[in-house]
Amino acid sequence: MTTQIAPPRAAYRELVPIVLPADYVCPDPEKRGDMLQTPVIDKSGYFVARHFAGRPDVLVRTDGFVFYNEYNMNYRFRPDLYVAFGVDKAAIRSRNGYVIWEAGKPPDFALEVASESTNERDTGEKPGLYASVGIPEYWRADPTGGDLYGYPLAGDVLIDGIYHPIELHTEADGTIWGYSAALDLCLCWNPSWDWDVDDESHLRFYDRKSGRYLCDFTLVEADRDAAVAELAQAQERIRQLEAELGRQSSSEGASQ
Repeated sequence: MTTQIAPPRAAYRELVPIVLPADYVCPDPEKRGDMLQTPVIDKSGYFVARHFAGRPDVLVRTDGFVFYNEYNMNYRFRPDLYVAFGVDKAAIRSRNGYVIWEAGKPPDFALEVASESTNERDTGEKPGLYASVGIPEYWRADPTGGDLYGYPLAGDVLIDGIYHPIELHTEADGTIWGYSAALDLCLCWNPSWDWDVDDESHLRFYDRKSGRYLCDFTLVEADRDAAVAELAQAQERIRQLEAELGRQSSSEGASQ
C-alpha cells in the first residue's frame, strides 16, 4: 500500500473526528515476505521489546498499522519497528493498531529496514510523512550494506518539523553506529554480522549503561560458556583444597 500524507486539517472542517467503538479492532497488515528484511525486523523487535519489558508505558511493535488522520482511517502506515513511550500499552495492543489521536501522541521512534519493494518509499515518501505526523526519530537500516538505500545505516531527528541527520561514527572493525536519544541506545551496523551465516543480524542495539549489546544470542552463549568455565575452575580448586586438607590431616595423624 502506498503511503499518503493526509490533507491539511482545514480540508475536514465539515467532518466530525472519528470516535472508535471500544471493541473496534484495527485490521491486520499483510504479512511480510521479504527474506532479507524479516530476520532483521524480527530480531530487532524482540531485543528492543525485551529491553523495555519492565515498563508498562512503553510499546514496541513490529506489526500493526499506525493511524494518523482522525477523520479518515484509510490514512495509515506501517513502520518495520516503532516504539512509543508514555502510552497505554495494553489498550493499544487490544486495539491491534496505534491510533495516534487515542494514544495522545505519535510513536517516538520508527525504523525501516530496506527491501527491494520498499526502499524507494522508505527514503522518498516516508521521511515527509513521518515528519508531518511528528515522529521524533526516523532510522533506516540496509541489510545489503547500501545496495538499496545507498548507505547501511542512517538516522534523523525531528527539529522544528524538519528531519536532520544524526551523527554516525565508524569504528576500526567497520562498525557504524549512531546514538538514539529516543531509545537511549546506540544502533550499530557491521558487515561481518551475517544473519545467513551465524544467526546474527547486521543491526544491533547497544546499551551504553550496561556496556553491552541487547541480549544477543551469541553473547548469551559466550556468557554461559564463561560461567561454565569459571564453575569448573572453582570446583577444581575445591578438590585441590580438600586434597590438601586430607594430606595435612594424614600428616598430623602420623606425627602423633
